[in-house]
Amino acid sequence: MRILTGLFLMALALAGCTEEARNQFFRSADNVLGKDYKVSYVDEGQVVKSWTIKDGKITSGEKEDGTPTGYYYFWSEETGYVQVPIDRTIVEELRDSKAVAAQ
Repeated sequence: MRILTGLFLMALALAGCTEEARNQFFRSADNVLGKDYKVSYVDEGQVVKSWTIKDGKITSGEKEDGTPTGYYYFWSEETGYVQVPIDRTIVEELRDSKAVAAQ
């Protein structure tokens, strides 16, 4: 019953927010539930630079069919905000280091 009450109150609070406020809330929820990634910029077959994303997400523009286009945008551990062209980028999801150590 407490869970239903909490969900109802949260839905009521979100209903009173502007669309931008709701978007910011869901983006922050996405970041909390994010994953770890390694993003590498490649030129002529060689990795030029790599970044690590801890518990975050990678954002990109999308075409009408849902495929990414333009640039990837993300916040890296090493340099902060990064923008790299999609066509020259490799994105790898990193396994959870705690899960790997436990095996």
